[in-house]
Amino acid sequence: MPVTLRPIGHLKSYLKDKDEMDVSSGRSIRDTLREAGIPPEVVALVVVNDVHQTDKEIILHDGDVVRIMAVIGGG
Repeated sequence: MPVTLRPIGHLKSYLKDKDEMDVSSGRSIRDTLREAGIPPEVVALVVVNDVHQTDKEIILHDGDVVRIMAVIGGG
């Protein structure tokens, strides 16, 4: 069973506006983002199975659902 990656907002553009993408398990959040073509440095919020994660080196497991949100700027 793969990991489900669900980008929020403009991060969907990295997935050609798809709502989610299945990716391989057994990799860190950082490596998973890279595999999906999303630069890890633009991701400000990572939630894995409804738990906020601050460490992008955590290893993802089969069935995990990862929601990500980008850095938001303004002024």
